[in-house]
Amino acid sequence: MKKGILLILDGYGERRSSEYNAVKNAKSPTLDLLHKMPHSLIKTDGEAVGQFPGEMGGSEVGHMTIGAGRIVPSVSKRIHDDIISGAFYKNKKLLDIAKNLKKNGGNLHLVGLMSDKRVHSDIGHAFVLIKVFSKYAKHIFLHLITDGRDCGIHDSLKYLKLVRQEISQYKNCEIASISGRLYSMDRENNLDRTLRAYDAMFSEGGIKNEEIEKYLKAQHKIGNTDQYIEPVHVITILESKVHQNDCVFFFNFREDRLRQIVKMSENLNCALVTMAEVGKTNAVPIYVQKNVEDTLSEHLSRLGLRQIKISETTKYAHVTYFLNGGREEPFKLEDRVHIPSIKVERFNETPKMRAKEITSEVLKAIDAGYDAIIVNYSNPDMVGHTGDYEATIKAIEFLDVCVKKVLDKAKKKDYFVIVTADHGNSETMRTKSGEPHMAHTTNPVICTVVDNVQHKMASRGGLKDIAPTMLDLMQVDKNPKFEGSSLICK
Repeated sequence: MKKGILLILDGYGERRSSEYNAVKNAKSPTLDLLHKMPHSLIKTDGEAVGQFPGEMGGSEVGHMTIGAGRIVPSVSKRIHDDIISGAFYKNKKLLDIAKNLKKNGGNLHLVGLMSDKRVHSDIGHAFVLIKVFSKYAKHIFLHLITDGRDCGIHDSLKYLKLVRQEISQYKNCEIASISGRLYSMDRENNLDRTLRAYDAMFSEGGIKNEEIEKYLKAQHKIGNTDQYIEPVHVITILESKVHQNDCVFFFNFREDRLRQIVKMSENLNCALVTMAEVGKTNAVPIYVQKNVEDTLSEHLSRLGLRQIKISETTKYAHVTYFLNGGREEPFKLEDRVHIPSIKVERFNETPKMRAKEITSEVLKAIDAGYDAIIVNYSNPDMVGHTGDYEATIKAIEFLDVCVKKVLDKAKKKDYFVIVTADHGNSETMRTKSGEPHMAHTTNPVICTVVDNVQHKMASRGGLKDIAPTMLDLMQVDKNPKFEGSSLICK
């Protein structure tokens, strides 16, 4: 048996053009050398990660696919398929909520991200829910979250127009609050941000409905793109205060960025509903996460091998919960190192993030003799999401220094190292129109192996092939549940 390390360089994608390509233009001799070694180009979007064809991947589905060794249909696609087939409208949980609202004269508070990129939400799902509940709820209040990360930085104005057009046909539906995702969807335990979003949703006063566009433009003018829109309550015709018979429904389907706001909403003492399962809350999910069994981590545990997961806060759930197929608790012989992310509003302020501390923990894990070390470096993704090209270059240049330290130590201790990514981001830092590009991409990512012997690798592959490759290099029993194949050519 051979010991191994899996380095996931989150958001480190491949693109031929060097124009605003932080991956190509950073001074990163170690990472550049990996491109000259035998390597595979890995598909991380669309059907390769259980999404729709041509749809960009993400950290959630990326890590889920890596850990599962197979393609797992996303919750987004399950919802979409049910809407198309009509099964969504017959969902018993949904109908029970609707009937209770009708019986008790309750209002519906619908909360979610204004986006159609299907990374965290689909505004189309919100429109379907409005259609369903308009016949049952006394009133529907919309609490809209602006994106600016998975889509254009000022696209809130476009989505707001769509929302206004859709709700114009309903007399009992109106907008009650607006908030940027920095506040409403924080996952780094910045509870002050979450509280600002929460207060804006359920407070009194604020701006008038006809002033929303003006408010958004004013925020854009002072440099707050859609991610950073300051939370504001919108004055409604009917009082929007939450009552006991009301229901607060979160229509985002990705759970990691909902945990804080849903947990805080438990104080409302009314029905709490989420589109998908949100861990450690008492909200009722319409779609329960189907945990994936026989993942890479479970298989290693079953073999009696020691493993450790290392990341900082912003990607901790991905390298643990999602990589383990939706399982919160660690497996036997699985350790975890969680490094708190630096408390900043925008990660371009600290492009090095916690890469130094992560590297230190990886070196300790090698010395401790762990059989498998799985690491997430989030700099290329989180700094890339700010749209700051120069800061992203700095992030990758520092990451290069860190990766070299890991590779050097691994060589001395006879560990192999798989270097790959879950999706692209930092290789595309400008849109075609010249605006900062903050979203994930549909570009492939690299997968290469650094070892004391050189390995010939398949030219193409998918994220489902990473786990089989890991087991192959470790020279341990294969996992029969894996549908992927080793990228190592014998």
